[in-house]
Amino acid sequence: MIHTLFLFCLFVLLNIRSQADFDALPARLDSVLHAEEVPELVEVRIEPGVYFYGERHLDLSWLELPGTRIAITGDNCTLVAKDHGSGYDLGYNYVDLNTLEGEDTWTPVRKAGSWPVPVLFNKGVYKIRCKEPDLSEEEAKDLWLHISQWFVGPFYPVVRIRNGWLYFRKEADPGTPILSELRYGRCLPRYVLCDKPEREGLHACTVTTFLSLSNSRLAGFEMKGLSFLGNATGQYLVWLDGVQADSLAIRDCRFSHLRSIGIKVDRTDGFLLENCLFTGNYNGCVNINEVSRNAVIAGNRFIGNGRMMTNQPLIRCSGVNYHVVGNYIEDFSHSALGLGINYTEKDEYGTSGIVEKNEICQSEAFRKRPMRSLVDAGAIYISTNNTRTVVRNNYIHDIDGPHGNHGIFADDGAVNVTIEGNRIERIRNGRCIDLRKCFSIVRHPETKVSAPNTGNIIRDNVYDGKARIFVRKDDPTSFLGNNGKECE
Repeated sequence: MIHTLFLFCLFVLLNIRSQADFDALPARLDSVLHAEEVPELVEVRIEPGVYFYGERHLDLSWLELPGTRIAITGDNCTLVAKDHGSGYDLGYNYVDLNTLEGEDTWTPVRKAGSWPVPVLFNKGVYKIRCKEPDLSEEEAKDLWLHISQWFVGPFYPVVRIRNGWLYFRKEADPGTPILSELRYGRCLPRYVLCDKPEREGLHACTVTTFLSLSNSRLAGFEMKGLSFLGNATGQYLVWLDGVQADSLAIRDCRFSHLRSIGIKVDRTDGFLLENCLFTGNYNGCVNINEVSRNAVIAGNRFIGNGRMMTNQPLIRCSGVNYHVVGNYIEDFSHSALGLGINYTEKDEYGTSGIVEKNEICQSEAFRKRPMRSLVDAGAIYISTNNTRTVVRNNYIHDIDGPHGNHGIFADDGAVNVTIEGNRIERIRNGRCIDLRKCFSIVRHPETKVSAPNTGNIIRDNVYDGKARIFVRKDDPTSFLGNNGKECE
């Protein structure tokens, strides 16, 4: 059972020692938080073991408890998404409960032998050259093609494989032309095949969200020492939305083999992510939206994430006064960090922040071709619209990809960006810094930027390759100086 300790009505401890305790936690926690006298501290302490959570296992909403702090702490515990026994689904992740590791049901990355070719008299069916064994339509019924297509990687159902041709069906528009790799990358697409697991006894993670904390006022909230293993495609594992608290932190946690984005922070100020490990996740890891202020992402490690070919950065920041500092980021399909907002979005809140003292790289094994990487990307990718974004004193090195994979990429006429004091080395198929001229965005019918390429300061960066840095001479708020080695 859940053990509860009352100490002068100031402290409540809920000890979790079994799955039964864990299943009963939502109701017990709700009872404590809605009691006539709510304590100043409510701590959930999860003892060593493996526990299975259902969809929105903890749903903490509309709490008006400005004098109460909630802490969820773990001691060598692993939280796994439940298996509802609903059969195979492309969006599920599979884990081995004996080893507590994820099971990859995807093939290694392969290069197509051709660009997609439409199949005559078969509307919506295309084919690519491949070296896969033949499969009939019946044998291919659970097989999916995940293929690079410019800055996205759509999934298409496989129809069959015959005589070195893989046939697939285009059922939806992913937002990029099917011949994007030819037009924008001048390279053959990369792909993986996704199938149901061959090994018996794996646990299917069929739910997505562990915690939803929304529209609440608290003295504080903390998650510490928890290890999350696997979930399903969906919104977010942890979703903080409209939370007001004096302190709000996730510390010393591990997130691995997630299919969804790990942490989403909406309309919430003062969030801290510290000393956490993200590894083997398929999508982005943390997303701070533009209505959130003063987020800090410090001292974390991100290794081998972005396993899907998607343009979702591992860390996305479009908030106000964010600070990304002292993180180590290794291996990603598109970008390690995504900053700012698109030129079609209005900068209503003043997106701004500092990114500093981070190390970003790709391992030698990851860079072995064909790579799981998209074209037209950057280790740090900066969108057009910024009120004040500063990227300084970072070390970016050993970045590769099929085409246009840059160190720092300020895209689409980026504004109000400072790039200074960064060291950028061994960018093998892109530029160390690419801040390109792009006046054409002013003609876009939905543009919110009338003066592209303004307010940019680029100085004191050291790099060993090429750079393209456009700074407007007619803009007194821009400055270029003291960069080496080579500018085009």
